Amino acid sequence: MNVIILREGDARSRPVNVNLRTMVAGALILFGLLPLTLGALAFWLVAAHAPGARAAGAGVPAAALGQARRLARISHTDLSRLAARVGRLRARASRLDALSARLGALARLPGRPVAMRAFTTAPAVPISDAGWTVAGLKAVAQRLKADFTRRSAEMTVLASVLAARRVMALTTPGGWPVRGGWISSPFGPRPDPFTGRPGFHPGVDIAAPIGTPVRAMAAGIVIFAGGDGGFGRLVKVEDGHGEVTMYAHLSARYVHVGQVVSKHELLGRVGDTGYSTGPHLHFEVMLHGVPINPIGFLRLADRH
Repeated sequence: MNVIILREGDARSRPVNVNLRTMVAGALILFGLLPLTLGALAFWLVAAHAPGARAAGAGVPAAALGQARRLARISHTDLSRLAARVGRLRARASRLDALSARLGALARLPGRPVAMRAFTTAPAVPISDAGWTVAGLKAVAQRLKADFTRRSAEMTVLASVLAARRVMALTTPGGWPVRGGWISSPFGPRPDPFTGRPGFHPGVDIAAPIGTPVRAMAAGIVIFAGGDGGFGRLVKVEDGHGEVTMYAHLSARYVHVGQVVSKHELLGRVGDTGYSTGPHLHFEVMLHGVPINPIGFLRLADRH
């Protein structure tokens, strides 16, 4: 095969003889270089469009950029978790404030200064605020925990005060020991009903029908239950504060020595036992062994 080569600006031509062997060799070389050329082109295109290529070109390694992004995600997650924790702590603090105020009112104690409540009742700050950081939220959480410790101590004191007052209320005589009835003989000097001589009545007599229930005026422990001559069947209850209440002239008793009784618990029934001029209850209060006027413990409103 002859190939004619023409040069620009030259009218002369130059024939070149190309045989079949030369053509085959050229084709083999061309097809051998083509895959290498295409591979190099593909590698260049992928590298040019890969993530982080521009950053790498700008001098920032792609690995460092990826690590920074991961750290940013972790930091944001920690921030969100801490913010949620602070929110829960604030909610608990608000409920604790309300409960503490309620207990203080029940105990009739003066409220805590407003400055002590200001922190926990302050409005929450949104997470997007630039001032909120992981370290900042941790500090807030620590302050809330310290505040909880102080509040717990306050609640313990309040609980102790309320418990003591409840015990005192239950063990202090109060009410009316029989349903209905009326005071037939008061506390103090009076003539002896059998001899007519001057005497002293150490309690009050409450007239009521035989069989009327007699209930404890105060909680305590039964220290005596039985017969005692002139007082007939009687029950004595000690409240633990040096006060003893006595219920005498009973027709029946339902408690025994050593038994713990609650306020208003049934002790026995009105009777006419012992030295008695008729059915009634002799009610007596002794403080450290000395009889005191029980009229201050009787509430007429509880008669019915």
